[in-house]
Amino acid sequence: MKVRFVGLLGILACLFFSTGCATVTGSGSNQSISVETLGKDGSEVEGARCDMTNDEGTWFVKTPGSTVVHRSNKDLEVICQKEGMDVGSAHVVSRTKGNIYGNIILGGGIGAIIDHNNGTAYEYPGLIKIFMGKYNGKIDYKSLQATAAPKEDTGLASKSKENETLHQKNSASERLKKLQGLLDSGLISQQDYEVKKKEILKGM
Repeated sequence: MKVRFVGLLGILACLFFSTGCATVTGSGSNQSISVETLGKDGSEVEGARCDMTNDEGTWFVKTPGSTVVHRSNKDLEVICQKEGMDVGSAHVVSRTKGNIYGNIILGGGIGAIIDHNNGTAYEYPGLIKIFMGKYNGKIDYKSLQATAAPKEDTGLASKSKENETLHQKNSASERLKKLQGLLDSGLISQQDYEVKKKEILKGM
């Protein structure tokens, strides 16, 4: 009797973990995605129709706007069109969520299989920007970060360079004033003054 009771507990435990594993990812099969369309100069383009397709279906949105798509491990093909403009397109890469590995650990892979089949194990970037008139390549989380980082770095570098240039000009101006004072007081000759002046101006 005791053996049968222990066996029953084992079966209940397996059922519990098998069911629970399907919810480890904590999200449904659908995902909301926002789409923006831009001109070649980076200005916003409104009113473009974007079709988004993966192996689960096709959805469309009018930019700027959002729509809900079915998650998948396949790329999301995006094609945006607007009258009077060339087509803009891209492939949005699906990534595997880190918490799917929790399913493998807890449920021996059963939960992971469930999440794979219904798409909850995958996600696309929440915001997609499409430049009209060209193929935008593959868009994923890494490419979005790489695109954003240089803009911030460039701004900081430019500001730093401006400050350095201003500091050099102020420093040179002070040195020229001191040099002029030495000349006026007769501590250096006119020839020495001209030589030092050239050195200071050259260093600016």
